[in-house]
Amino acid sequence: MAIDIGIFLPHAEVPPLEVREAAYHAVDAELDSMWCGDHLARGVPVLDGMLVLATAAAVTECIDIGFAVYLPALRSHVCAAKQIATLQELTGGDRLHLGIGVGDQGSGWDAVGVDPAAREARTDEFLQLLPSLLGGEVTELPDGSSTQLAPSVPVPPVWIGGVSDAALRRAAKYGDGWIAARQGPAEIRAKSEVLRSLAEEQGRPVPRLAAVVHCALSKRPDPRLADGLAREVAETFGVPVEVARGCVVAGSPGQVAEQLAAFAEVGVEKLAVAVNGDWHQSCDLLGEARALLAPQPRC
Repeated sequence: MAIDIGIFLPHAEVPPLEVREAAYHAVDAELDSMWCGDHLARGVPVLDGMLVLATAAAVTECIDIGFAVYLPALRSHVCAAKQIATLQELTGGDRLHLGIGVGDQGSGWDAVGVDPAAREARTDEFLQLLPSLLGGEVTELPDGSSTQLAPSVPVPPVWIGGVSDAALRRAAKYGDGWIAARQGPAEIRAKSEVLRSLAEEQGRPVPRLAAVVHCALSKRPDPRLADGLAREVAETFGVPVEVARGCVVAGSPGQVAEQLAAFAEVGVEKLAVAVNGDWHQSCDLLGEARALLAPQPRC
């Protein structure tokens, strides 16, 4: 069963954990990838995602890194592209997976002087410009000026986040893949059929599938874990508990492996797992679940 299992690095812990050590730990657990979000402020200490991924990549070699998701609309198009190009160059050009999202009302728009109502349009502009900017071409910008970035780098795989109709259309038009969040396998299967139709209308390949999964792990089965995690996810993201319960995974490594396998069965290729509880212990247990799904380590 071909599915990559990755973990969110602990960039929003209290206090923040040491990123380099966490990256080593993810490799030791034989996970496939390390992921990070993109937030200016969340009410708790939070590290910059671009620098977290750069640090983690600098102390590892064969493990992938990814954003789930990066919010380009928080920045100027050129600055965002330059950061991405630099990360792509520093990491060898074949490790970065670029999840792109539009963010929500709490993503920090006021702090950077961006109207949140413009975030979708700004994201679409950025996606249109990204191949030209990363390719080192002279690129005309929306204000009529032009620029050229160097060195040129390959465009990393672009995974469009979001579950709205607009997000699916964006994925079909610009994405190599679609990354779902707070969606169970059944919902992903249904939306993937919509995505297929939209891609056919665009004359583009059907985007690949990835998902962000919230997970609570324990050494032994614990029937309380799933309900507790569902309540936490519901409170954090403002969704009904019954909705959250359908898209979280919890239990022992064997139980979690079985639940993650259901995502693979609907075509999901990559999972970015946000673990609950002690990060190091959860990382080890997630590695055990990964070994049950894909016995061959990546590194």
